[in-house]
Amino acid sequence: MAKQATKHCNHLSSGFYLSPKYAQTTLTSRELRETLLATDGWIMACGSMWDIKAKALGAGIHRVTLEKRNA
Repeated sequence: MAKQATKHCNHLSSGFYLSPKYAQTTLTSRELRETLLATDGWIMACGSMWDIKAKALGAGIHRVTLEKRNA
């Protein structure tokens, strides 16, 4: 029996792409892991590369923001 490919979802809202400097959200550990696997830990928004940053808040919840990469 063949293995099925795992689909990874990006749980970042459109606000992360439209206003990356001010965007923030909370994600569960599972949603964060899926987002990081789907995006390789960075996104392209407003013509720049942004790294996804997460801070654990406890109970499997993380605060997610973006940090602009230096060129």
